Amino acid sequence: MLQMLQKGKGMTSLLLSIYQLLQSKFAHHILTAPSTTAILKPSSLPFLRHNRSYQIRGMTSVQGVQDPETVSYLRQSEAAEIDEILMGPLGFSVDQLMELAGLSVATAIAEVYKSSERSRVLAICGPGNNGGDGLVAARHLYHFGYKPYICYPKRTAKPLYNGLVTQLESLSVPFLSVEDLPMDLSDSFDILVDAMFGFSFHGTPRPPFDDLIRRLLNLTSPDMNASRLPAIVSVDIPSGWHVEEGDLSGDGIKPDMLVSLTAPKLCAKKFTGQHHFLGGRFIPPAIIDKFRLQLPAYPGTSMCVRIGKPPRVDISALRENYVSPELLEGQVDSDPFDQFQKWFDDALAAGLKEPNAMCLSTTGSDRKPSSRFVLLKGFNKDGFVWYTNYGSRKAHQISENPHAALLFYWDALNRQVRVEGSVEKVSEAESEHYFHSRPRGSQIGAIASDQSSVIPGQQVLHQKYKDLEAKYSVGSSIPKPKHWGGYRLKPEVFEFWQGQQSRLHDSFGLWLLNLHAFGSFCTTWLRYTPKEIDGKRVWKIDRLAP
Repeated sequence: MLQMLQKGKGMTSLLLSIYQLLQSKFAHHILTAPSTTAILKPSSLPFLRHNRSYQIRGMTSVQGVQDPETVSYLRQSEAAEIDEILMGPLGFSVDQLMELAGLSVATAIAEVYKSSERSRVLAICGPGNNGGDGLVAARHLYHFGYKPYICYPKRTAKPLYNGLVTQLESLSVPFLSVEDLPMDLSDSFDILVDAMFGFSFHGTPRPPFDDLIRRLLNLTSPDMNASRLPAIVSVDIPSGWHVEEGDLSGDGIKPDMLVSLTAPKLCAKKFTGQHHFLGGRFIPPAIIDKFRLQLPAYPGTSMCVRIGKPPRVDISALRENYVSPELLEGQVDSDPFDQFQKWFDDALAAGLKEPNAMCLSTTGSDRKPSSRFVLLKGFNKDGFVWYTNYGSRKAHQISENPHAALLFYWDALNRQVRVEGSVEKVSEAESEHYFHSRPRGSQIGAIASDQSSVIPGQQVLHQKYKDLEAKYSVGSSIPKPKHWGGYRLKPEVFEFWQGQQSRLHDSFGLWLLNLHAFGSFCTTWLRYTPKEIDGKRVWKIDRLAP
């Protein structure tokens, strides 16, 4: 099995076989867990392929439902019963569930509020499990780059809670008494985590929590300046709300974010804030079936999932304050191909999805540009190679205008690389070699699809694929179609860009032709121009004003 995964072959059939085995024999015993993904480190670039996500689940009850109207909501008795089952016959411990819940809260916060913009977090923790969730969330937020503070006025004298306090103290996370807190919390904190009371709370909040709730209520006053208000994040239940009826008085906490745990409680239907997330990715199929739960599917390996549509935002207000090391002239390689190799290796090491994806821009004789993403399949001092259908739109444009531009964008590294140059077809032998290195399904697909042409419907393509699959039985060689092959872009210009704070980006271009410099918004450019010294080519580096 491991050898098959490492070779990247038979992935689909292998995972489907595992899925069928699990579903038939162990369906009632397997938990829905973060999807298992094999990370295949390529030995060479031509074999860098991304097998699309295959999720293995013991049951199919969990649907990708994100509409709040179709998600299941729990009554208080149901929530309590689920906890009893989890910590009884299903073998979970309180500390396990608390760790998963706190991590879910922290990841939901990080999903919406960036540490570069809202770093100061005050977690107000109650004496029960909800407070423990807040303590765990604060620890994870510390490791995510936030600056957490804890207000924990009624500590629970149990080893579990003592351990959580010790963990935070070892990180030098400050613990503040109620008396230490400013009356106006907006002056000192960017995010307020309401982890005071959970779904089992009854009655009226007692001191000092009644006062803390009033301080949170003051932040929702119309007299407050909304632009400077901290975000309020409630864990599972907004403190003071009725678990089923919600804010009965109408004067309760109105959080900006609610992170429901396990499944939303009935009061969550009354939540009117912008961000509703579900956390606690540990619900086994047995519970899903027993309570007939409809819950949204968690994306990838995430510990939280949004319920409902994200709020609309002002596009003009979207901006990123990049945090990256400076890109200095003395630290870059003198050869642009070597510099690209370093950055590409960094993208591989960072585990980015399809780091070889590049945007290819072409124009034909009509001068109308078009762009699409393709996959880089090789590069060296001769240029950058990709493969495609020679009858496609991009191929027609390249035949009319054999020049193109490539753009690589590595979001997690705050980097992008632009490459411009002339384009030529690779040799037939090179195309043949790569074609036969591809999976059989990809080879058949290249024959079946007349790329960019109009087809009557998807069923036509499926039937053509099936016919070809039958024609080329397993073991027989599949001929490369003449309309399929590779292109090589021979670089004339390189530009390397790295994001910096306040949009004073570092960017430098390496020019193989002495072209005119050009500007870009709010960037810093380093221009490389070739010159001859003692018969050798060297690069003259100039920094240009943004």
